[in-house]
Amino acid sequence: MCRRYYPQENLINRGGKIVRVEQYTQPFASSFYKRYLEDAGSLSSFFHYEWNQTALNTRFQETDFSNHKRSELVNVLTKYMSKFGISTKSAIHLKELENNGIVVIGGQQAGLLSGPLYSIHKAISVITLAKQQRELLGVPVVPVFWIAGEDHDIDEINHVYIERGRKLQKVVYPEPLRIKKMASETTFDTDLINAYLEEIFQSLPETLYTKELFQKVKSLLENNLTYSDFFAALMNDLFREEGLLLIDAAYKPFRKLESDYFQQMVKNSSHLAKLVFENEMVFEREGFGTPIQTKENAANLFYVENGERFLLERKDDKFVHESKGISFSEEEMLNIAKNYPEKLSNNVVTRPIMQEMVFPVLSFIGGPGEIAYWGTLKTAFELFDMKMPVIMPRLSITIVNSKTQNLLEKFSFTVQDVWEGAVENTKLQYINERRNGKVTELIETIQEELAAKYKELETLLEKEDLKLVPLVNKNLGFHEKQLIFIQNAIEDTFLGKLDASIHRYDRLTMELTPNGGLQERTYTPLQLLNEVGVNLIQNLLEIPYEFNGKHYSVLV
Repeated sequence: MCRRYYPQENLINRGGKIVRVEQYTQPFASSFYKRYLEDAGSLSSFFHYEWNQTALNTRFQETDFSNHKRSELVNVLTKYMSKFGISTKSAIHLKELENNGIVVIGGQQAGLLSGPLYSIHKAISVITLAKQQRELLGVPVVPVFWIAGEDHDIDEINHVYIERGRKLQKVVYPEPLRIKKMASETTFDTDLINAYLEEIFQSLPETLYTKELFQKVKSLLENNLTYSDFFAALMNDLFREEGLLLIDAAYKPFRKLESDYFQQMVKNSSHLAKLVFENEMVFEREGFGTPIQTKENAANLFYVENGERFLLERKDDKFVHESKGISFSEEEMLNIAKNYPEKLSNNVVTRPIMQEMVFPVLSFIGGPGEIAYWGTLKTAFELFDMKMPVIMPRLSITIVNSKTQNLLEKFSFTVQDVWEGAVENTKLQYINERRNGKVTELIETIQEELAAKYKELETLLEKEDLKLVPLVNKNLGFHEKQLIFIQNAIEDTFLGKLDASIHRYDRLTMELTPNGGLQERTYTPLQLLNEVGVNLIQNLLEIPYEFNGKHYSVLV
């Protein structure tokens, strides 16, 4: 039997229904993330704050939030969100932000159908922490979601995983062109994307919610035919009642707002690159790797041309992308930043800094990878006379449907047992206990005896000087292949007899550790919305989460 583990458990009354919520130690955590969760104080050389209420209080008290271009920012946000519809709650949040409101912010790439579930969990984290801090600090705290529409790695966002024939399959949207444009400028082919969505929905089991969900997704797609717009439309719809504010980093009016900040980054480019390079070397010496893999000659900015991004480096006092033949002097870069800021784009170093310049940030919600690369940026923030915000680990959630919960109870597993491989081990034990070892032994005996007899024949032929050894070996090979064929056929037939039981083990693994990792890193919310309805998001938002670094398991 597997090792037993009893998690912290809460029973929550949600709309008259008792829901079970369990908390576990964060699974699959890197050494750095584990340290950040359990002992953030020991990482003070990399961050300005720990991630607790004391730090949030200090951040609020010592930070001057009056220097931001609030009116301009709200005008840009309003213009951007108008396309998707501004809810009453969002309008209130926009007004608060224009006055003295501060923000909790997080972001993600514009994945198809919201991308992996952790995009949803990140939005829930932003909303939940903003609500909690609004109450505790007594000031308006507004949730903001930053869409990385400037990202051009389309292969990271152009697919979803669905179950087909009891197996998990990656279904990729068939891009008609392979030019690596930014997500905000990569347009779907109408026929292709509609056929793609139909293919995805046809793979889902028919439920009470399937038709309505399909129509909703199709309607959101109608006027939103880029990755970023489709993502924004869906997120706005899912979180409309929470007033989640959205902005695409590549939105051109937003770039105009950032003009002054781009100029600062150009002027400080050399010093910034040196600081980040040195800090990352310290990070590596501490045993945490090089999450950015920066270079001393990095410009930490992209140049944008026809929707494509080209990463710039500094060479001989120029900002260059050699393979593209791009070269600008500092004066030319400053002119671009001042008059054509839409032609510039942040990289992994300058995006966090730009975020702090544009928004009055109380806290940034980050995932494991984000927190690691933010850990290299402390001195970069100080270069611009800023401190990092409080970097709060996002909520990490596994959603367990009733069928999966029934299987867990049937086999006496916890969710953590599945993460730790106990299900796979138990499945193999189940199979081996039912396998007749005599069959394998007999086939092995036949193989050994056959090889021995053929060796006798080979020796005899050589003695008689009959040069037929190659033919003998070839014939032996035929027999060995036939034995392997028989062995495989026996194994397939044997496993077929156990199929129903084996499938239950595989079902647990596929639901809770798809692709060998957390559910939230593979599945979109589509399957769950199809199973339990769009109220799933609201139900998840009603759980009284604690930001304590634990992983939540929620039975829906």
